[in-house]
Amino acid sequence: MHLTPSLFFLTSLLTLTLAGPVVRVHNTKTHPICLTVETSAGFGSFPTNTNCGGLAAIGIDAMQTAAFYPSDNWNGAISDFTNAGTPGTRFEINFSVPGQTWYNADMEFGITSGTLGPTDNRRMSNGKSSLVGEADPLAKANSVWASEKSKLQDQLSRKYVTPSQDGNSLVNVYMDKDAPEKVVAFFQLAANFNAYIHHGSVLGASWAVGSMTGKLKQVADTHTGKVDGTNDMTITIY
Repeated sequence: MHLTPSLFFLTSLLTLTLAGPVVRVHNTKTHPICLTVETSAGFGSFPTNTNCGGLAAIGIDAMQTAAFYPSDNWNGAISDFTNAGTPGTRFEINFSVPGQTWYNADMEFGITSGTLGPTDNRRMSNGKSSLVGEADPLAKANSVWASEKSKLQDQLSRKYVTPSQDGNSLVNVYMDKDAPEKVVAFFQLAANFNAYIHHGSVLGASWAVGSMTGKLKQVADTHTGKVDGTNDMTITIY
């Protein structure tokens, strides 16, 4: 998946001739990363130069930044893949509303150390950081592990939370679509990840008042950010 400097130069030269929104992906890792592109409304110019598990994808070398120019109505996601070929966080961006950019980070299918936000890192109108996602999800999970581990004892032999030998900390966190509700609640409610893990209410689903599912859906609904006046978004993978 190594990309030659000449290919990076050629890609940059071609994309610079295109107008409209820009998505920059910065790889801070010491090895190449692989990202797949999903689209649901307009494709734009997302060049693919490698594959992840047989899917056309974008490869970005260590410590490199690539810029891509989707169409104004592009509404999809860029999904990170780990070295093992498993999905990480989906970074979702919607440029379809003039003058606004809607975006979020989705950890339903995997957890990646990464953030998404405007290139200028402006704050939201309510004063909160405009960055979504988690730069270090393991550290965030460990910050509440001592008070929460008793609720997850039946999950220690599974793959979602892997404790250290003495059980006092976590050495790995993982997510997929089959994760039990208590694991989702640990990340979403206890650790308060700045991303959604349980899907929201976009499908019109209903739930019992006060139920855990209801709480998780409501939290998911709050994780979309809106930034006015910029169409320049940066995804950083740590």
